[in-house]
Amino acid sequence: MITINDKLKTAWLRQLHEDWKTANFLYFHEAMRPPNYEMAYSGITLGKWTGGCHRRLSISMMLMNTYPWEYVQEVLYHEMVHQYVEEILGICGELPHGEAFRRVCQEKGIDPAATGDLHIWMEKRKNRCTVSSENHQILDKVHKLLALAQSPNEHEAQTAMAKAHELLLRHNLSLLDTQTKGNYIHKHIGEIGRRDPAKATISAILTKYFFVEAIWVFGYDQHRNQRGRVLEIYGTPENVEMAEYVYHYLHNVSELLWTEYKEKNTINGNRHRRTFIYGLLEGFYHKLEGRVQENMSQKLVWKGDPRLKEYYYQRNPRRSRTFSRYSRTCLNAYNSGLSQGKKLIIRKGVRERGSGEVKHLN
Repeated sequence: MITINDKLKTAWLRQLHEDWKTANFLYFHEAMRPPNYEMAYSGITLGKWTGGCHRRLSISMMLMNTYPWEYVQEVLYHEMVHQYVEEILGICGELPHGEAFRRVCQEKGIDPAATGDLHIWMEKRKNRCTVSSENHQILDKVHKLLALAQSPNEHEAQTAMAKAHELLLRHNLSLLDTQTKGNYIHKHIGEIGRRDPAKATISAILTKYFFVEAIWVFGYDQHRNQRGRVLEIYGTPENVEMAEYVYHYLHNVSELLWTEYKEKNTINGNRHRRTFIYGLLEGFYHKLEGRVQENMSQKLVWKGDPRLKEYYYQRNPRRSRTFSRYSRTCLNAYNSGLSQGKKLIIRKGVRERGSGEVKHLN
């Protein structure tokens, strides 16, 4: 039996209702009425919709307590499709995962497999998010090139990173030519908190140069009962893995280089921190833009993946643009960051033995 205090249970039920309202607005045009929510203590079943006079939507307590909240949301959306099929489409005699259910899931980009046994679904999800052996070879080649990018010779380092990015570009262009259907996943990266301009700039770098789509969504840390913004990225498993690594690398290396700049210039406090980091990331952005021009001269032009965009639009049918602005508190800090950003190189990650996960620079 899972022991959760009543205050946290109430908070989780409240968040379930907020997520239900958001999904009802995004995916179902506010067609449905709120159900009765229930926390199921079964250690096996993910979730369940019980219709008729009960109108009960159950979610596994073990799921909520053990896994990230984005997994809880996926199960919630799945059960909402059951609710929609019964209460709005008026289909009651069909098998639970019949033709109407599968069609609605396909239209909305909702996982039709987010049901049944908890452990089986987690295994399916893990397999879907795992990079295939063939594509793993591509990532290994990229990491070997990034290892060469640690050369003290700046020209050699820059050349190695350019080749790594060109390899990813060629790989993604070949996928567009050979695959009729993409295997796309979505994932929250980074901590839940505020959406600051530095993180917004990193997300812009990822979407333009690393073959993913990204959007800032509202996330929830159920154990701290904390709501905030979190970056959600979409793409093939190998591109999501690479983009996640680049996100953490840029976020952490920005802090390291700011600390070095402070010590070198004997600066007290962090007044000019945001200006320096903005300059750094802007410099790196322009550096990658130069690479795009070089690739175009080789007739390697990336125009985006229409299948990925379709999946992204299904998941995010009502999008809005927001803009982040920096105030340049110190021109010297900005120019120094800009200069370092133009020389910045993504270094190789260290793979942990056994798990295959990439450790991030900290």
